[in-house]
Amino acid sequence: MKTTNKYYYSLLACLLLSIPLKAQVPAALDNLLRHTLDSMRMVTRAKSLSAAIQFADGQTWSYAKGISSVAPPADVTPADAYLIGSVTKTITSACILQLAGEGALNLDDSLHRWLDTIPYVNPNITIRQLLQHTSGLFDVLAHPHHQDSMLADITRVWTAQELVARFMLPPPAQPGATWAYCNTNYFLLGMIIEKITGNPFYTELRNRFFGPMGFNSFAIPAFEPLNAPVAHLWLDITGDNITDDAHNFYMSYKALNSSAGAAGGYFATAADCSRWMRSYMRGDLVSPALMAQARTTVNAPGSQGGLYGLGLMKNLSDFLGLEAYGHGGDLAYHASSWYFPAKDASISVLTNDNNVNSWALIPVVRELLRSYSNFDPTTINAPTAADLRIRVYPNPFDQYLRISLQPGNTATRFEATLCDLPGRTIARKAIDQRSANRLSATLETPGILPPGLYWLTIRADGRTVQTFKLLR
Repeated sequence: MKTTNKYYYSLLACLLLSIPLKAQVPAALDNLLRHTLDSMRMVTRAKSLSAAIQFADGQTWSYAKGISSVAPPADVTPADAYLIGSVTKTITSACILQLAGEGALNLDDSLHRWLDTIPYVNPNITIRQLLQHTSGLFDVLAHPHHQDSMLADITRVWTAQELVARFMLPPPAQPGATWAYCNTNYFLLGMIIEKITGNPFYTELRNRFFGPMGFNSFAIPAFEPLNAPVAHLWLDITGDNITDDAHNFYMSYKALNSSAGAAGGYFATAADCSRWMRSYMRGDLVSPALMAQARTTVNAPGSQGGLYGLGLMKNLSDFLGLEAYGHGGDLAYHASSWYFPAKDASISVLTNDNNVNSWALIPVVRELLRSYSNFDPTTINAPTAADLRIRVYPNPFDQYLRISLQPGNTATRFEATLCDLPGRTIARKAIDQRSANRLSATLETPGILPPGLYWLTIRADGRTVQTFKLLR
């Protein structure tokens, strides 16, 4: 095994991240992004949201709003870690790609080169197929007895070898025949990392990435101590359809965290998550040739964006027409983390609310991206929601919405956009009918909309001012 450049890329990234930065995030942009996250928290009704953006100049903006616990009362802060779930897969895949770059393995190696025979696992499956979810294997976390086995002893720490031996069932497809999301793939990749390096996968990831790059909040608590306070999880654990502060239960649930392992077991802050995503997805950690392979995708129906590469999702449809690479994560906590090459920026949004999954976080990422993209430093004195005294009625609404505001002495152009819960635009209308000292508009929907939640965003010269949650 070649070791000369084993940590080269990680150390290079660490050096780049440690260069002193000359600029601070402008106060006006900070206020705008805070307002955007506050508004989207109201829309999603999440217990808390924690978000971070790393910009092209290396600066990181972070902000968190909402509840961590009520006894004792505590709000979340940007220093709190959240479980990031399957965003973990980007880290495991980066390690595998680095090993490929070092010549320690080939992405087209078959499993029989690295692992002993495992029942129901075709030894001719390749590492590339594991990374890309085209192995055809059964997902051991979907085994009908998996959850009961975890709950039978929540403090037990499971290894990937034990999970695969206990819960593997016959494969639903042949290798390479189709794409299907499967956590088993990443358990096997973790086992390959351990076989090649001689280290537990979590030790290898810490040695390669988190330590050299200063990402101190990353940890998998079933195997190693946490280095950051944790936002309490809110989950219905009593069966009454009301979320409870499940922190003590969840943090004792080592069986679940260890069984998520290299597929989804890591905690991190939103800031470290965004720093990680930008460093990896922009190509700081692996060669351009390997990054090009990672970004080569197959159709992945049901994934966020519908395209999947080597441990990453490609999304061309959800982010204002921009190309995005990243991943979502769902394991009671939820996470959405994306890199935008056109901006050379990354955005991560995390929640401690089990009712708000990673798909529901995509609109939050999108609105933060919109606010950042539309930010103009010359609008520092632009009107705020409080200045404008915006009224939106009726709520619930039918086919018509009335919007009015008080523009003051400004030539700002105002616009209202109605979207459904997944973020699809339903209708858009300029707010330009003047009467006395107010502007107003009547927004008509294209037909009768299905009952449900919608949101209306008011923008001033393209800048989000306020978002309203509406019922139909």
